[in-house]
This record gives sequence, C-alpha cells and structure tokens, in this order.
Amino acid sequence: MKTSSRFRQWGALLLLGGAATIGSGAYLWQNGAVLTKVQNAFEREEEEDDDDRPDRPDLAMEQEVARTMDLATGTVPRERLVAAQNYAQRLINERAAARLPVTSLSQINWTERGPINVAGRVRALVVDPTDPSGNTLWAGAAGGGLWKTTNATAASPTWTSVDNFFSTLAVTAIAFDPRDPNVMYFGTGEGFFNADAVRGLGIWKSTNHGVNWEQLPSTATGTTFNYVTKLVVHPVSGDVYAGTRAGLQRSTNGGGAWSAVLAAGNGAIDSRIADVELGADNKLYVSIGLFTLDGIYRSSTGNAGDWTKLNSLPNSGLPTTGYRRIELACAPSDANRIYAIFENATNNQVLNLFRSNDGGNTWTTMTLPGGVASALASSQAWYDLAAAVAPNNPNQLYVAGLDIFRTLDAGTDPVVWQKVSVWSAVPGSPNFVHADHHVITFASPDGNLAYFGNDGGVFTTTNAVSTAAPVFSQRNNGLNITQYYAVAVHPTNVNYFLAGAQDNGTQKYTTAGLNTTTTATGGDGAFCFIDEDEPQFQFSSYVYAQYRRSTNGGGSFSNFNFSGTEGSFINPTDYDSRDNTMYGGYTPGLLLRWPNATTSSTTSTISLTSGAGAVTHVTVSPNRPGRVYVGTATGRVIRVDDATGTAPVVTDIRTGTGSVSCVAVETGNDNHMLVTYSNYGAVSVWETTNGGGTWRSVEGNLPDMPVRWAMFDPDNNQRALLATELGVWATDNLSAATAAWFPASLGMANVRVDMLRMRKSDKQIAAATHGRGLFTTDVFTPTSTKNGISLSDKLLDGVYPNPFAQDLNVRFQKPVSGEAAFTLTDTRGRKVMNATRRVSGQEVSVPAPANLAAGVYLLTVHAGNETAVRRVIHR
Repeated sequence: MKTSSRFRQWGALLLLGGAATIGSGAYLWQNGAVLTKVQNAFEREEEEDDDDRPDRPDLAMEQEVARTMDLATGTVPRERLVAAQNYAQRLINERAAARLPVTSLSQINWTERGPINVAGRVRALVVDPTDPSGNTLWAGAAGGGLWKTTNATAASPTWTSVDNFFSTLAVTAIAFDPRDPNVMYFGTGEGFFNADAVRGLGIWKSTNHGVNWEQLPSTATGTTFNYVTKLVVHPVSGDVYAGTRAGLQRSTNGGGAWSAVLAAGNGAIDSRIADVELGADNKLYVSIGLFTLDGIYRSSTGNAGDWTKLNSLPNSGLPTTGYRRIELACAPSDANRIYAIFENATNNQVLNLFRSNDGGNTWTTMTLPGGVASALASSQAWYDLAAAVAPNNPNQLYVAGLDIFRTLDAGTDPVVWQKVSVWSAVPGSPNFVHADHHVITFASPDGNLAYFGNDGGVFTTTNAVSTAAPVFSQRNNGLNITQYYAVAVHPTNVNYFLAGAQDNGTQKYTTAGLNTTTTATGGDGAFCFIDEDEPQFQFSSYVYAQYRRSTNGGGSFSNFNFSGTEGSFINPTDYDSRDNTMYGGYTPGLLLRWPNATTSSTTSTISLTSGAGAVTHVTVSPNRPGRVYVGTATGRVIRVDDATGTAPVVTDIRTGTGSVSCVAVETGNDNHMLVTYSNYGAVSVWETTNGGGTWRSVEGNLPDMPVRWAMFDPDNNQRALLATELGVWATDNLSAATAAWFPASLGMANVRVDMLRMRKSDKQIAAATHGRGLFTTDVFTPTSTKNGISLSDKLLDGVYPNPFAQDLNVRFQKPVSGEAAFTLTDTRGRKVMNATRRVSGQEVSVPAPANLAAGVYLLTVHAGNETAVRRVIHR
C-alpha cells in the first residue's frame, strides 16, 4: 500500500467547511483524529508499492461524507432513504394502476451490460449445507444484493441475483439454521463506517431454502437493525443472534421478536458488534468495538447478564487499551482453540494476533504475519480483516486483510507464516487474489476447498491446507456487483464503453449484451473519456490528478501523473473533444487544464473566483468551445470562458448550499441548465433558462436523497433524467409549477447511480451504477437505430382477458408471420416471464407463468421490428 504525508483535501473540507487547510500529519491513515472525525458523521446517525493501489476506502470515505452529509446536522442521515424507498414504490404502484403512454419516460427499460467477470465488494459467504461438494455458495454484496451459485468450483460458475429489488441491496451477513437448512436469514447494512456503506433495513428470512424471502417485521422499524455485521444460528436451540451497532440481539422464535443480550449498559461497555462466533462446544464469543474500545465476551447460554469479558480476566494476556476492532476465529475441531486479531487504535494497523488454548481464559501473543504490523492489513484493519480455521485441524489458520497469509502450525511458537496471495500480481496468476478481504469460509471437510470474499468478489483455492502453495482463481462469472463511479461511451461503436470502478480499475466493454470486460487500466478507476472525433484517443484516470492516455483505441495506456496529492480522490474531470483539452479538479480554487491532451504532457491551472473551494464537478459546454462550467463544494457554479486562452474569464453564475454534483447544459442552448446537489437536506435540483441570471428549484416531489447526475432529453428540453441514490428518476415536464419526478429504473435495481452518458449518434444512454455494474437504454428516441426496433401503438389490437387468470390472448392489428417475443415485468422492474411464440395470423395465446402472483404487470411484445407495451392484471 502506498502511504504518504499528503494533505487530504476532502478531510479538511469536512472538518473545516472548506475554508481552511490542515497541516501535514492530519492524514487519515497516520492520525486517527481525522478518521474519527469522518466516521463521527456516521456515528451521530445513531506492504508499500508504487503501482496503482486498488482501493483506499478511507479516502473515498472522506470524499463521500463531504458530498452527502446534511450540512445542518453534520451527519449522513441514511435512514432517510427508507422514506425515499417507500415513496418510490408508492409512485410505481400508482402509475401501474393506470395505463401510461409507451413513449413516457416512466416506461424506460434498462438492459444489464455487466461486467460478468469483475464483481465488487463481498461481505458475506456461506456454503450451502445441503451440498456436501461445496459447490453451492451464497454471497452477500455490500451494494449489490444476495447472490447464489450451484457450481462454484467450476472455472466459470453461474451466479444468479436472488432479487434486485429487495428494499436494500446491502447484504452483509447470511446464516442457515443448522437444524433445518430450509430456513435462512440474511442481514443488511454495512456497519464498518466506510463512506459508501449502505444503511440496511433489517433482516430477511426464507423458509423454503432461499426461494422466497420476507423482511422480518420485528427488524424493519427503528434503528437497531440498521447495520447487521454478523448472523449466527445456534445449532441446538435455533436461537438467532444478530451482531449490530446497537448490540448483540437475540431471537428465540425465529425472528419474531428480539431482545438485546449484550450491549452498552447491558453487560458491555460499547454496543458496536464487530464479530460473533460459535465455538465447537457452542459457546458464543463476541467482539465489541468499531472505532471504539471494548473487548471479547464469552457466554455458554447467550443470556443477558451471563457474559464474561475475557480481556478483564486475571492474567488473560489480552490488552485492555490501545485497540479497536477485533476479528475472531474459532477452531471447529477444538473447543479450546480461539484466535483473535486486534486493530491498533493509533494507526489502524494490526496491533497483535492472539491464540487461546483454553477457551479464552488465557492468551498467547503470536508472531505477526510478515513480521511487521502493517503487512496484513496495512492501515485498514478497521475495514478489511478476516480469519478462519480449517475444519479438522486447529493449527491450520488463514488470516487476510490486504493480502492472505496462512500458517499450518499456528500452535507452535514462533509461528511460521506464508504470504500466499499478492494483490499486485498479474490477474490469473496462481497467487493473484484481489485486495481487501472481508470473509473466509472453508467448504470441504479436509479444509482444502476454501472461498474468500473481498473487494474483487469471490476467489477460491482447492489446496488451502496442502504443503504446496495454494493456487487461487476467481469465481466471479455473472457476479455483477461492480461499483462504478463513471462511464464513457464510444461515438460510433455501440458496444464499446469505458467505466471507472471502485477498487477494480477502468473496465473496457467491447461486446454486446451482458458480457465480460477487460481491464484497461488498474487501481481505482475514476473519470474516463473517449474522444468524440478521434476515438483512438481515450483517457482513464486514477486517484487525484493522475490520468492515463491511449492513442491506439484503448489497446494500451500511458501514465500522466500530474499530482498524487491535488484534486479529489475521485477527481471530477471533463474533456472537450473539439480542442482536446482536459479540465479537472486541483487545489481548492484552482482548475487543472491539460491542453492538447492527445499529444501533450503539459498542464496549467485556471484560478477560480475567491472562496470557490474544492472542485466537485466539471462540465464542458456542448455549445460554446472554450466554455467550462465548474461546480464546487461550497455550492457555487462558476462559468469559465476562453478557458483555452491566456486570460480566461471567470464568472460566478450561481451561489448555493451544498456540494454541486452536476451541471447539465441543454445541447444548443447554454442558457438552459440543470444543477444538482448531492447533500442530504439540500434542495437538490435547480434550473435556469437565462444562463444563470435567475434560478428556480425544480426538485418538486423528489424525496430527500443524494442526486448525482442530470441529463436533458436531447429532443425535448422539458424532459430530464436524474441519477440518484435510488436508481434513475425522470420528469416529463420541467416547466410545471411543481416538477413531478418518478422512478425510471425498470430492469435495473434499487441501486445508487453515479453517472449518465449518452452517445450522440444513436442516443443510447449508459448508466454507471455503484453496485450493479453498467446498464443501457434507448429511451430518448422512438426508434432504436441500434436494433431497428420501433416502439409502436400500431402493433397490437388488444390483449384479453384483462384481468387474466391463465392464458393471455394477444391480438395484432395486422397478420404476423414468424416469432414474437413476450416479456412480463412486475411493478418493481423484475422480469417474471420471457417467452417466444410462433405466430401465423393476427392472434396468439401466451400461457401465464406458473405461480404468478396476483398484481399489475407490463406486457412487452416484440414482433418484426416493432414493440408494444400493455398494462395487464393477473388475478
């Protein structure tokens, strides 16, 4: 991991309101003060290398907090998303109750594009107990939902999303009931204080082996179950234990009701549960403390008041101060053997590893993996830390953070560790495993089959405990949980995209449909561009003002690292294809300018207006060469004219409140703009029709949530799309007295969307989601020049009976000869039927799917080069 004494602009902005700077030393990974300040914004809610480092969650956290916190409270009130989700579903239900025109933006249907081979952050992995081969695996993605595969050991396993429209996709814990494998639970809410952590909505339960799920009403209200870090089901009693940031909760009736059995003031000092483990004798071990100090607790009953704090036992050998998070691992074959990894409270590295041979009464300090405190997790032990013991040998121990270490003789001192994975190795090599580990699970009785969940998805080895070095491979085929920040569209190649991903570089798309990608450039992927006139010139960016350029159509890229300290971590940037100039954030009050970026390596800066603050957004005018719009952290919008000249003219055109996330300019009319803000509590959408002379709010009925991007319909300036924390929203009439926005995410998911981009040639839109990869749609044009499909009300004469119970009879306005395709989509955007029928004439019967629930659906019919949509009701 790279470390330096660089000034963290966003941390300063958060702490000091953007008006001042902090001196060297106040950087997150070297001084816990900054980290504590940043994570407090959430609390009040209740080996070094010179290569591109994949992921700095601490720095992403600083930036995200500053962009989204409510400026009035200083908190990031994620609980407001609950109300927003409920409101969105209500709007969907109301619109489904009446037929809408097929050209309405409410009928947007998004197509998933992947990637199917990259994945993203996995916090939970559970091997299905009904499959002794270890092939059936369940995974919980921090922002991408619940997934399942039944062939995890295959070279290209098949992953299936269980449901894209759970009320939250932040799945962080999964557990089976050992007494009845048909009973499953998953918990939601990533509780480790990383900035892009999504607040959960409680716990879900299935009683038919994961086919159907129900949110437990007992966990759906209040704040207790906002962040579930671990789920454990007792193998004898069936009691369910949930580790939360509000203490250890227990249900003795399958989730019907819960009570706190260990929390602050209830047997413990603090309430933030970091880990929950069951020993081989079914004793419970619980570690408490996430950015707080507490310790390890043990109980044989799980009852309130019946817990022993192991740190406080005489001569325990455990520390009592100087630590925070603790990761535990119990040996399945030895009730006395337990391991614990402590995070250092000062520098967020590993403080020490400990081993107990007597069930936690006394502990021995173990040799550190790699011999130094920074080797295992660098300075991110608060974020990435995992440990597991092989099933039949208590001495075979795996620990992971940045990389994976193992020992086959953990019971002997000094412990001999092997570093068995290298995040910077060439992908596909035997020792390559993605960085930042969160979970390890063994899947075979001999311990050789093991799975690892990290920020790059799921990896496996089949010789975990053999004397030979383990060989690793990824198992991400179809696990589309990539967290994108940005996307670029090719001007002519309809299947070519670049997309910048958290922790997974900039990905290159070249294939139609839902498919694989290749890595164009590594590290954290940020803003990216493809020249509209000369697409052989392509750009990606790493963190801060560090860019990559390709002159051969994306075949290879060269580095242009103008600054590894200035600008934002994910640095807002835009590119003007007309004069090949790149503009990006730099120090507060300065705009970086890279003229002739296709050939030059020389940059300069443009001074913005006094007090402008940090640059949060950059937009090149589509209408006037040399004009650039800059949004700032202080709420300003600044227009720069003659931006390529020696004396740019800088003008404030808007003073607002919050962090500007987007300036959208109507093509052909610079007077008409939308400006969006990403902070909770801010008025999030503003419009001007006179170039910034006056502004009016067009937030209308939007719920209180971050808005991250805006886009005009290129053919109708009254229609617009927004990328939000809850998918895409749209309006058909910006000029209305109160703009009416509605969810427009059919076919997508309940997922954060960071950016929207449109290809001018065919008006296809690409949406970069932060949790479910890339999606595209052709909604802005009645005829898709890409596929030759026309949305038409002239295709169908009718659909009957409606409501229907079994078959649907579809009647065409004129005879059809050939295959027709039929799709049913429910009101949450889930496709519940895909069928084809041979048609010869004007009518065809389409059987309803088995077990189709009663409700309202959209029937999409494709025949020839025409498509029609009808609202139908199943009773």
